[in-house]
Amino acid sequence: MLGEFLNPYLWAVKVREFLYLKGFKKRCHFPPKVVSVGNLSLGGTGKTPTTVEIAKFLTERGFKVSVVLRGYKRKKKGTLLVSDGEKIFYNPLQVGDEAFLIASLLKIPVAVAERRCEGIKLVWEKFRVDFVLLDDGFQHLAASRDLDIVLLTPKDLKEKVLPFGRLREPLSALKRRGDYCLLTKTEKYPPLERFCEKLGKPYGYLKLKGFKLLTPSLEETPFTTLRGKEVGIVSAVGDNRAFQEQIFSLAKRYRFKVKEVLAFRDHHTYEGVKLNPDLIWITTLKDLFKLKGKGRILAVDRIFELPPSLKERLLTL
Repeated sequence: MLGEFLNPYLWAVKVREFLYLKGFKKRCHFPPKVVSVGNLSLGGTGKTPTTVEIAKFLTERGFKVSVVLRGYKRKKKGTLLVSDGEKIFYNPLQVGDEAFLIASLLKIPVAVAERRCEGIKLVWEKFRVDFVLLDDGFQHLAASRDLDIVLLTPKDLKEKVLPFGRLREPLSALKRRGDYCLLTKTEKYPPLERFCEKLGKPYGYLKLKGFKLLTPSLEETPFTTLRGKEVGIVSAVGDNRAFQEQIFSLAKRYRFKVKEVLAFRDHHTYEGVKLNPDLIWITTLKDLFKLKGKGRILAVDRIFELPPSLKERLLTL
């Protein structure tokens, strides 16, 4: 407790939140429904796959949907329209991994903006969308939203706030601003359920249903094509170890051999990286586009299912 009291980062976070919640700092408001998909901790918890699944769910029900995100570590700054739903205007290095991935997977408008309000304004004025999804939006308080979805993992309950741990905000932020707990990286974890119940927040599990093996052109190919082959694993995501464990499990199931493992920090550009040409390299969907041309590359995509209670909440906004 004393460490938290003396943590200047924590106090800065709390003061900033107070200023927004009390109206001293203004928040932008726009006609479309704004849904934030965020989390409390550093590292990969599944925000972008969740955003993609929500976009698919709403689009299939006839809504016009767009996604706005920061475009972390992108080289081209400013408020940019990444895709108009038909054409992608930039490459992954220019607009960031996640933005390019979403634009490649979905035929919807995608924008990047350091100031999320400017991104929301862009997609609203240009496309008159019904929904704007904010990928990694929980900490971006300037944009008013209709629903704050917060992804939680079992590890979050034991973490501390930066710089003493991996939490970007204290767990108490969920009580003040969160609307829905989306529990990830676990099939069942009662302590997380009790935590959300104590806060009076509805919750559900993001269910991992399976995996798909994709070519660089995003065509699906069966895992059986890898049987007896030698592969390498390469990734640059928030949780490389979890991805590697998934591939080793798939290797056991489909009888292929992992000969090399390469891991880099999240959002690595792969500039100067050389891959063993004798191996088939398996990577994440996010890394696939940056590794094109560096060898025989395949990506493993995870198939998720949203909880029924979250689907119902989205449709009643």
